[in-house]
Amino acid sequence: MKSVKMKVGKDFGKSEKEDIERLAAVRAAVGDEIEILIDANNGYYAKQAIRMAREFENYRVGWFEEPVLADDIEGLAAIAKAIDIPVATGEHEYSKFGFRELIARGGADVVQPDIGRVGGVTEWLKVAQLAHAFNLPVAPHAFQVVHLHVTCATPNLRIVEYLGVSEEFDKLVYTEFPQPADGMWSPYPDKPGLGLELNPDAVKRYGSQL
Repeated sequence: MKSVKMKVGKDFGKSEKEDIERLAAVRAAVGDEIEILIDANNGYYAKQAIRMAREFENYRVGWFEEPVLADDIEGLAAIAKAIDIPVATGEHEYSKFGFRELIARGGADVVQPDIGRVGGVTEWLKVAQLAHAFNLPVAPHAFQVVHLHVTCATPNLRIVEYLGVSEEFDKLVYTEFPQPADGMWSPYPDKPGLGLELNPDAVKRYGSQL
């Protein structure tokens, strides 16, 4: 299934009517065959998120990402228990120990570790396997050309997030990288490691910023 992601929780939860109107407009624009994933970027309070989710359910939303602050595990768990839309979270969690608490307390239906924040490849894989032990899907956050490789070894993969702004960065700093086609994506079969080579001109020009 093809998916798109959009923002809700606009103005830190102060634009509820607009959130619903924008979601309705996106559903009308993409039709019935495209999955819509919504991301509140921590914009709501727990009971507000539950109330808004009941409105969002009318538009067949695939997940509700970061409805409240990432550290509010009690709130995340209460939301996950109260609504039918899966709650996705984890991009602001920085260790497997934090993920253990988040998952065990029922704060996530979709687990979103970020390889750049959680400690690299090995720690990311540990988190993915921890989620698998709880029968939960994984959907990594950002770093798409790096996540491409680890997700190939992840049986509980839900989806790989592909960000347009990250693609522009990837085009700038790498000599080349695998391109998705028809919703499918795979690493280069004949290159070592992540299969990525830094563009020497980009390193020279932007090295202090990379």
